[in-house]
Amino acid sequence: MSVRFAPGAPLVLEDVALVLRPGEVVGVVGPNGAGKSTLLRVVTRLVRPQLGACAIDGVDVARLSRAALARKVALVAQAPEVPVGYRVREVIAMGRAPHLGLFGSPRARDAAVIEHAMAVTETTAFAARFVETLSGGERQRVVFARALAQEPGYLLLDEPTNHLDLRFQVELLRHARAQAAAGLGVLLVIHDLNLAARACDRLVLLDGGHVVAEGAPRDVLLPGTLRSVFRADVDVMPGPDGPVIVARV
Repeated sequence: MSVRFAPGAPLVLEDVALVLRPGEVVGVVGPNGAGKSTLLRVVTRLVRPQLGACAIDGVDVARLSRAALARKVALVAQAPEVPVGYRVREVIAMGRAPHLGLFGSPRARDAAVIEHAMAVTETTAFAARFVETLSGGERQRVVFARALAQEPGYLLLDEPTNHLDLRFQVELLRHARAQAAAGLGVLLVIHDLNLAARACDRLVLLDGGHVVAEGAPRDVLLPGTLRSVFRADVDVMPGPDGPVIVARV
């Protein structure tokens, strides 16, 4: 597919083909402006491609209702909007809306799903607090919990480790892998190449709207490729659980 934001404007994505399968974590990496977040916006129908299409389980996203799309895909945005004036538990419960309908009432199972999402993200301790009183990292965990409460088939994460300290960065990525192990397809946009190498089954490296490389982290994160794409001098060393990238200062 190809995307541009105005007639005659340069293509933001050009001839990008990507398959996300249930049960895997695919990372999208690349420099700023490479088109990573735009790719997620196409999947969630915030942007329509000028050429090609995006299909979920064989159905063009353009043909899905908003509720049907929300039952299939949950997005944790890079700068998520969190409604003020609501308590944490209420915000997480909003993730059940696609399953309840306009006038549906929560059932026992909905409550159980919400409790599980809070337990996984360690947000139970501040479930009664108003979201505007939370730190940036705490809000990010609430948004992740809301996405889990949606019970989607596919989970899209746009820089989800922003604002998180090291412990919760690792925990969130472990949760993402656990969701994949449970059968979800996880698409992860991430800047930290070392975290990407450990969290992802496959990587897609974008530069200037093009796919430069795709495959296992060890096949994508090569010194020559990274130097060319990021215009930086880097070394890549083998690690116990994936390549380790070190920038030369």
